[in-house]
Amino acid sequence: MTAGRSHPALAFTRPSTARMYSYYLGGSAWFEVDRAAAEAVLRSAPDAGVVARENFLFAGRAAAWAAKTHGIGQVLDVGAGILSGVPLPSVEDHVHQVCPGAVVVGCDNDPVVLAHARGLRPGYKRILEGDVRDLDTIFGNPDLKTSLNVAERMVVVLAAVLHFVADDQVKGVVDNLRQRLAPGSVLVMSHATSSATDRRRVSGMELAYVDATSRIYFRTEEEIADLLIDWDAVDPPALCDVGRWGLPTPRDGQSGRHVRVVGMAAVLPDSRHGRVRTPGGAR
Repeated sequence: MTAGRSHPALAFTRPSTARMYSYYLGGSAWFEVDRAAAEAVLRSAPDAGVVARENFLFAGRAAAWAAKTHGIGQVLDVGAGILSGVPLPSVEDHVHQVCPGAVVVGCDNDPVVLAHARGLRPGYKRILEGDVRDLDTIFGNPDLKTSLNVAERMVVVLAAVLHFVADDQVKGVVDNLRQRLAPGSVLVMSHATSSATDRRRVSGMELAYVDATSRIYFRTEEEIADLLIDWDAVDPPALCDVGRWGLPTPRDGQSGRHVRVVGMAAVLPDSRHGRVRTPGGAR
């Protein structure tokens, strides 16, 4: 699919958050409505594209670390996105580099993501339709159980997903996910934050996403950390800028830029047998 060319079975009258992300990443799976919305974001926050690329690399780096360190051979990438033309290693690229036999399953609710992923992402054993705001659409999908053993530990990636979930839903999503996972599972999560972020840029980005398929909700670092209060955060580095997580020094000076996306990895403890001890850091 080329940029700006529509599919006859689909209407592209609203910007898609997934296709805007493709634009930021230098991919090719976007349309004029997505380009216009993404450029509006970039006018408000010129470094948003750089931060988006750092977030993409963080997701793969953290997922691979979790799979290798914790010996987990199955990964669920929620909000998998579109890889067409993206010049960066993906989650499955990172994971398969350290765990060649790992099974990576993606899910998304964007029809263009599903079309691209099924045709162009051979690293995934399955691509499923599902919405993080309704986890039954993911965990209730019989195809999921043919690929992943939901009774066993898994790595779940929620990279730049929860900031598209409304305030009255987001904590319920995380709590619902926690109840569905086996103890020892690892959650990789990143989220746009209003902490130490120029308020004019936050407002500009919020406005640019008003008419998109999902609005964006900036949260403070404290609010983001509280979402995973029942998990054992890997510390160091705990919650930090995605361009710093798991690296000895921030990549390209991304720590503390005006547009900030922070990320963390956390282990689900077994409440029946006390807390899970996390390995000493992700560096």
